Amino acid sequence: MTSQENYLNVNIPFFWGFLDTAFLYDREPSAANERIPMEFFLYTSIPNRCGLFTGMSEWGTQHARIPIHYIHTEPDGGIDYPLDFLQLWDSFSYHCSALTIDYIKNRSCKVLLKDRSIIDGTYMFTLDWCNGGYSEIAAGHKTGHVINANGRVFIQPNNRIVRWNDGGAFTSKTLKGRPDWKVFSQEFSCEASASRWVADSDDELYWYGFKETEKGVDDNNPSA
Repeated sequence: MTSQENYLNVNIPFFWGFLDTAFLYDREPSAANERIPMEFFLYTSIPNRCGLFTGMSEWGTQHARIPIHYIHTEPDGGIDYPLDFLQLWDSFSYHCSALTIDYIKNRSCKVLLKDRSIIDGTYMFTLDWCNGGYSEIAAGHKTGHVINANGRVFIQPNNRIVRWNDGGAFTSKTLKGRPDWKVFSQEFSCEASASRWVADSDDELYWYGFKETEKGVDDNNPSA
């Protein structure tokens, strides 16, 4: 997709679900409310807003910008999770992509919630953002994995998926305790780090080489 197609609205792998009818009456959601079947097929990404989905009902009516906590994946029952349990971070920008990662397609996983409880879920697809807020900052960026768990839709970053299960037993160990890992905050550019080197010819040669500039001569990096 082009960046134009990914601005504000992005096609997602559609999924069956159920809409809390409180959405149709501008009321608060509840697991006890009536639900109607829907197919959800679009994600709307607005900074500082929770995940918003578009769906089509079995009557052919289309409903846009449905907040994630009005969506269920089971026809009744389920847990009344707070919104901030379902989705840890708001959308980062208007520019969003959605894809199903083949390597983890349909895999089960374990999700760590805010209250330290761990629930079992199934991977659906992944959201990612660019061009806004923390979306391109190494220490601030978060990927949003969309997970079906306990009859609800969750959007969770990598550090909340405590384990991806692998039927082929590639992941055979269980993480013990809470490692003192840190968020990676460094950003690198191969071109910036190579500013001491320039092409060895101004001609449009296919097999061009490089030469190292003399110290202090490189106009793009006087301190080199």
